[in-house]
Amino acid sequence: MSQPTPNPSDVNDTDLAQLAHHWRARALRGEREAFGVAQAFEVEQRRRLRDSFYLDLEPAKSTFQTQRPWWRFW
Repeated sequence: MSQPTPNPSDVNDTDLAQLAHHWRARALRGEREAFGVAQAFEVEQRRRLRDSFYLDLEPAKSTFQTQRPWWRFW
């Protein structure tokens, strides 16, 4: 590796996607060191995606929810 790789948490989402793609392509061509770097970038991508989904989620509210028990007494 001739140039230092940036820390995955220090780059923005667009650059992270490009770096992950670039390093994965190098790993697929057979570079052993590229596999670990690509893995680190992809893990950071998944972490950011997962965290962004959690921010948008709200508890489910349904008109069918009542105060009766979940089981049915015959």
